Amino acid sequence: MPNFTIVTPVLNQVEYIEKCILSVLEQDCDVQHIIIDGGSTDGTTDIIRKYETRISYWKTEPDNGQSHAINKGLKLSTGKVFNWLNADDRLNPNALKKVLKTVNSNTAVVIGKCEHVDESNAQIAVNGARLWGSVEATLGNYSMGQPSVFYRTDIVKQLGGLNEHLHLCMDMDLWFRYLIAFGQNNVVQIKDVLSQFLVHPTSKSVDLENEMMIEKYGVYRAMISQFELPSILKDFFANYPNPEIDSKSYISNLNQTELLANFCWHLLLISYKKNELDKCSGYFEIVKRGNRLSKVGRLKWKARLLSKQLLKG
Repeated sequence: MPNFTIVTPVLNQVEYIEKCILSVLEQDCDVQHIIIDGGSTDGTTDIIRKYETRISYWKTEPDNGQSHAINKGLKLSTGKVFNWLNADDRLNPNALKKVLKTVNSNTAVVIGKCEHVDESNAQIAVNGARLWGSVEATLGNYSMGQPSVFYRTDIVKQLGGLNEHLHLCMDMDLWFRYLIAFGQNNVVQIKDVLSQFLVHPTSKSVDLENEMMIEKYGVYRAMISQFELPSILKDFFANYPNPEIDSKSYISNLNQTELLANFCWHLLLISYKKNELDKCSGYFEIVKRGNRLSKVGRLKWKARLLSKQLLKG
């Protein structure tokens, strides 16, 4: 059994696929690398054929998008640890070795840092998934660096793989379903930068930024809709359609107060920046009920909002 399975979904990425493949081949670990091509016509498959004797499996045929391609690879996965690596991303040297050193019999997920770089390889940012003090806080303060999030393969299969109705935030949905089902006690967070996420004009996160936001808040809506929501949140989510998600996978014993307080913190910041004071007041009422702010922090925000209202008046 290989230590890892890495699935690469690809469609017309001739400029980037070779570096992706090499970043996996150069890992000093036993890796099953599966490449699922959606029917490229730009020379991508020529690059794949160049390395086919060193790739565990590859296939080219039309598919129903990235999530479908990854699930096709997941069905063939035999590695103990699973992740997917998009064709325009790459693993850092010795990344898998660092993950392997961290894994023990109890480990379900390992999350490291992900470096965002531009086409000249200049660093834009370093970020990644982050654990907070509770599952509710981790869900409400969502962050992700997908190429640096490694799951035990059997758990991803148990969760049913990726939601094929999602094309931009399938990593978010998988992370949320994992946290709701299993909690975060067996998630290990390491400081190592394990991967590079390439930011370029045709990457989905850049080209489809608005669509990604719609899908992101649609995922939140699917999870939070199990609660009785304040009117301000009902109004907010009215702008974001429910994606096709099995609602049963999101039903849980989550603490509503804590989850909404952490989620609304970010809406409070956005509204404050836009000077939308009525919304600020509504979100603050939700935030202050939870533990997202200290007592001093709540007093400071109360004074801040009062000052803005006086200035506006």
